[in-house]
Amino acid sequence: MSDIFLGLQPIFDRDQRIVAYELLFRSLLGGFENDPIDPETATSQVILNAFSDIGVERLGYDKLLFLNLTEGLLTSDLIETLPPERVVLEILETVRITPRLVESARRLVEQGFTLALDDFVYTPEWRPLVEIAGIIKFDVLGADRAAINAKLATLPPGHRPRLLAEKIETRQQFQDCLDLGFELFQGYYLAHPEIITGRRPPANRLHSLRLLARLQDDDIDLHEIEQIVSQDVALSYRLLRFIGNAAICQGRPVQTLKQAIALVGLRTIRQWATLLGLGELEAVNPYSLTRALTYARFCQLVGEHHFQSERDALFTVGLFANLDEILLIPLEEALQYLPLAERLKRAILGHEGLLGQVLSWAKRFEEGDRGHWVSQEGVSSESLIRYLLEAFAWAREVQRQIEGG
Repeated sequence: MSDIFLGLQPIFDRDQRIVAYELLFRSLLGGFENDPIDPETATSQVILNAFSDIGVERLGYDKLLFLNLTEGLLTSDLIETLPPERVVLEILETVRITPRLVESARRLVEQGFTLALDDFVYTPEWRPLVEIAGIIKFDVLGADRAAINAKLATLPPGHRPRLLAEKIETRQQFQDCLDLGFELFQGYYLAHPEIITGRRPPANRLHSLRLLARLQDDDIDLHEIEQIVSQDVALSYRLLRFIGNAAICQGRPVQTLKQAIALVGLRTIRQWATLLGLGELEAVNPYSLTRALTYARFCQLVGEHHFQSERDALFTVGLFANLDEILLIPLEEALQYLPLAERLKRAILGHEGLLGQVLSWAKRFEEGDRGHWVSQEGVSSESLIRYLLEAFAWAREVQRQIEGG
């Protein structure tokens, strides 16, 4: 497990209530200014940390999230997977205004995203973006009332978005901005940025790199992606976290990993995997992965031979049954924010239902209880022993391929 960090700069309304957070890159070294990382990678890490590893639910469901975007990210498909009702896309003042960028910005606004222009200084090339922007941010650091008013006067007539004053450092500046019609406020006078932390699940570096390479093949299909992702428990976990926090799930519970990947789609999962490749990866206890893979394959084999309609759901239950060993956190906490169907979570946590019963067989037989018996479903102990041995061999072969090619 590795520690991850996310900076939050609160944004206030006229009554000094927090209505949004600007998401900021932070690392062990502090912030972007102390870290040798380019802006696009920094923003990618912010998206990954917020929507996959930490989880935006920790920030409350009623707060907007301002996200700084480079030109490359603004024109990527990745942004479209984020929830438009929560995310404000903040275009940095350093971007090049091109027809492609303007077209991408218009498309995102049509999809429901709010566009914000950061550290705004008007020039004619910015007019197409001003016309579709919902928020314009003015830097008021060190500026008096007259200077702030002069900044506002540069706005072209005919469009009046919401105004956000940033870098407010005094009570007088705050009052001046109130009087001049600003609706949103940000700065040290109101609140300093804070940092929240999380834990990134460990992953196998080599396997992740091979996944990234394989995903670039245009001939790959969703079935093959499912096979690749399902061999890495941490990767599967982070995919489901991402889907649950982004706009993809739309409240629909996920029954299988295949369903989750189908919801994401090929292009998006390529970009998501690229984000993961930017993260710091580390090794885990190999036996924890062996057990997870063994349980997954065992449950799937039971499904294939006896409960065909449930074989994919059984694989998912087995795969995440030992997630606490891999993430080193309580199992209930690990499952809390995954968009799994409730019956799957109950099967994992309490061995409820048919899925839970099959999972209990895996645990029972691994612990050495291999007496001769026949379950109520007519599955004999001899069959279960055979499935477990086959599953263990499959798990070891998968790990051998991952580790040794």
